[in-house]
Amino acid sequence: MRTPNPSDDTGGDRHPAPVLKIANLDASAPMCWQPTPAGNPLVQASAVNGAQAALALYDAALGTLAAQPDEPISVSARVPFCAAHCFCCDRDIRAAQPDDVIDDYVAGLVEEIREVAERIGGRREVLQMHLGGGTASELSGSQLARLVQAMQSAWRMPADIDMSCECDPRRVSQTMFEVLRGLGFRRVSLGVLDLDPGVQQAIGRRQSAALIDDVCELARSAGIEYINLDVMIGLPRQTLASWSATIDRLISMGPERIRLARYHHRPWHAPAQVAIDTETLPSQAAMAELARTTAAMLRAAGYRWIGADQFVLEHDELSRAMDDGRLRRSLISYTAAPATPMIGLGVGAVGEVDGAMFWNDGSQAAWRNALRHRHLPVAQARPATPETVRRRAAVERLLCSLELSVEQAQGIEDGYRRLAAREADGLVRVFGDRIVVTEAGRHVLHALCTELDEPGAQPEGRSARCGC
Repeated sequence: MRTPNPSDDTGGDRHPAPVLKIANLDASAPMCWQPTPAGNPLVQASAVNGAQAALALYDAALGTLAAQPDEPISVSARVPFCAAHCFCCDRDIRAAQPDDVIDDYVAGLVEEIREVAERIGGRREVLQMHLGGGTASELSGSQLARLVQAMQSAWRMPADIDMSCECDPRRVSQTMFEVLRGLGFRRVSLGVLDLDPGVQQAIGRRQSAALIDDVCELARSAGIEYINLDVMIGLPRQTLASWSATIDRLISMGPERIRLARYHHRPWHAPAQVAIDTETLPSQAAMAELARTTAAMLRAAGYRWIGADQFVLEHDELSRAMDDGRLRRSLISYTAAPATPMIGLGVGAVGEVDGAMFWNDGSQAAWRNALRHRHLPVAQARPATPETVRRRAAVERLLCSLELSVEQAQGIEDGYRRLAAREADGLVRVFGDRIVVTEAGRHVLHALCTELDEPGAQPEGRSARCGC
């Protein structure tokens, strides 16, 4: 078995692809761009409160949670770093950062964990923990250990905790996987996007199929239980033939999960996308064909389609949860874990407590300065109202069970009517007591979810996350 090398390439005599690096930015400036609300269908609209009101609301929510010491929580920690910025990615990340910058950021995460723990108490369990937003593989083993140890010191982390992280396959090693598994991580997501050399050159991300294959083998040998490969349709130079070859190759690698994203060209939102040649992007009709082909090939290979964009093997816990009616969609991902408050940590992180949404400051300097003064770095919030809670519950129901009953839509009849109107497009079927998503509707499930939003609050398309 070879040791994966970031320079591995199947492009023959092709010149190395250009790589966009957004580095050495003013630390006082906000991140390159703020995460779109559409990055997760459950985040239905932008934050509405100012900083002072948001902080007061967060303090009150954490106080309420403190009065429930047996209530478990989930934690999502943003690590906004990557080695380089892929042209297709719309995440707010910093690329090619020196170790001292990353080390200071980890120190900030540790301080934020302590601040939250002081407010909600330290005896409660953490059911789910995720490191994402950029890639956890930009952290060293000691930095990862420091972060997890801070979590362990603050709260109880049971043996069956669901710990996951996102890694760049070009930046991992056997040692890194062994460190992750030793710290308790069971799931790793690897950014693949597309294996065709021409597509990779167009998006500034080179990695051969052999490299991905080797990295999967290294992860398994280190004891990682679930390997998720992130792929994306709608990229420049994609064709049905090249994409089918990519899916065939991924199936041969046998990952437990495959997540399908869709590229949305929005350079006004994601400046890196100006490097994409729009003349080479597939048409909407071609994208639809790519989506249908993906679903057909993965199903034929034994994968089960979960919700909007996740494909899992039949024995996967998500498959069992769907059969049992336990499947949920959290701010992190689809999960079989029960609903819990979500604590967001890091720059621009999003959290949820009792239906209220909270956004951390998007400026790294402001976030870090707040923590140095022992203040929580929340900058915006969206209070929970009976209506917003009902709308989010309806969206989650649609994402997980592909149907919505009249009873579940009580109080949001406007959204139910908008969703029912999509029957004319063949995307849903309307029955006397419920609406059911059709096969065609599954391919645009995130768009269907926006019909349940508040009027005028429909966000843009799903985030073109790179999934490093």
